[in-house]
Amino acid sequence: MLASSTWNERVFLGQTILSLTGDITDPGGGKATAASGRYQIAFNGEIYNYKALAARWLPDRMHVSESSTDTEVLANLHDVLDPEKIPGELDGMYAYVALDERAQALYLARDVQGEKSLYVYEDVDIIVVSSEIPAILSLVPNAPLDVQVLRDGFRTRHFMTFERTAHTGIRQMKAGRVERLDLRALSWSIPADRSISDWIDPARLEANRQRSLDSLTDELDALLSECTREMIPSRRRFAAVVSGGVDSSLLSRYVVTHGNPDLLIAVEHVGKDRISADLSGFEKVLGRAIDVLRIDQAPYSAEIVRCQATCAAPLGSHSFVPQSLQSARVRSAGCRALFGGEGGDELFGGYDAYLDIPSAAGRYSTSPYMAHAEPELAFSGDDPKMIQEELSSAWARALEAYSFVTDEREQMALAMMYADAAYQLPSVGLRGADLMSMMWSVETRSVFIRKPVVEFALNLPLAARIDPAAENKNLRTKVVLKRAFLRHYPAELLVEKQGFAGFPNESAAYLGDRADYLACDVLGIDRGAIASTSLSRATLWKLANTEYFLRSQRGSLGRR
Repeated sequence: MLASSTWNERVFLGQTILSLTGDITDPGGGKATAASGRYQIAFNGEIYNYKALAARWLPDRMHVSESSTDTEVLANLHDVLDPEKIPGELDGMYAYVALDERAQALYLARDVQGEKSLYVYEDVDIIVVSSEIPAILSLVPNAPLDVQVLRDGFRTRHFMTFERTAHTGIRQMKAGRVERLDLRALSWSIPADRSISDWIDPARLEANRQRSLDSLTDELDALLSECTREMIPSRRRFAAVVSGGVDSSLLSRYVVTHGNPDLLIAVEHVGKDRISADLSGFEKVLGRAIDVLRIDQAPYSAEIVRCQATCAAPLGSHSFVPQSLQSARVRSAGCRALFGGEGGDELFGGYDAYLDIPSAAGRYSTSPYMAHAEPELAFSGDDPKMIQEELSSAWARALEAYSFVTDEREQMALAMMYADAAYQLPSVGLRGADLMSMMWSVETRSVFIRKPVVEFALNLPLAARIDPAAENKNLRTKVVLKRAFLRHYPAELLVEKQGFAGFPNESAAYLGDRADYLACDVLGIDRGAIASTSLSRATLWKLANTEYFLRSQRGSLGRR
């Protein structure tokens, strides 16, 4: 359903309503207006604690029933709380704009964990705010590409951006920030700027250091179970991913326990996925069949362009493609919500890289997901100072977040995980899960990004996350999370981490000779160098990823 409104012929608010809460037969665009009439909301996301917020802040203003929505509660909260203070009360994923008609101002807010995105374009004639870049480009089709951002993608493991985007003039609003636009002066201010580091409590971490692993696992198991129960839609069909990995499989166990998912789904890249090729052990425990979507090189490659069109950029990682194909299957089954396991690795210490702790801190994180690497290719006109500063500043903030930890190696390890969770995860993992599912009108939900779970994870000591000395190498990472997994699944289902498979490099077969790539001219790459047979698989995927995008942008290349 579409809902829209205008104000003083100057401001247009519009949104597509998915309606996962309330009465789905009558979404009611009017619920996006506060009872006073002063505030209007355009909102993307889910507020999981909206009933508790209504009981606390709105007992005399609205009666919460089964037909009430989180949008309605969010709009009315603006009548009783300062707009910049509202995000601190929310437990959920969100990006929204609130119009204050009396003060003639717009408030923009984005969730602190970065699940939902918000983009801003401004010139002398127009200001556009949207949760997706293509909506901005439909109004500003002449926004040129930022070629340096494309070059910078070769300096990080994934195509990762901070506040910049692949289009000059379009910026991404920082996660956790509230921005205010004065509609009279057309001037911006930042009344609130939060981060997940605000949830780190030195006293809590020290107390957790004194607890046993069994005690911490007890708390985590109960927390994940309760948060999952709260997230299950009551009036919509929903699905859950069971990849065979720890995160999604554990989450699915809670989903099946507390709800009745209409679909359990996994993706198998034929000939590449070891775990999802046989999920019979998980089917036995869950008591449900798992629909395995088997894809090979052809459909994988064909989906790249569609995914890039939604991102308006090269893909953040090659996992975007199976996420899209998976979401399409979920939508065809009539489901509108999909439970996945995003965030488990970053928050609970799931990558082997965390086992290799440096002896001293450098300018950048040593995690491969936030590290800076010199590209194998040289670019004429290359100016990487901004991406280098972004990565360096992020690492400094991560170290500062755990500056109270006296053991330097533990501080660096915790900082590595923090940087990946605070910066890489929103830019890549969460962005892919959100955009690729919303492209099919499906909403992805991960319990690992719920506020109570993130708070728990950030205050875990290192020993509860990694154990490099564990005899069983499968128990060296995600210590408490895997202990929770083993409470629900037999030990033989805990296997070596595989990571994302797919056919990213194989997709280059459809692009022809690399010496003819547009990337040579646009990015300033020597044609002889691009044809080299010594380039790594990582660089070859970056080239293919960028080339697919550039070919879809042929009409924009003259506006660089």
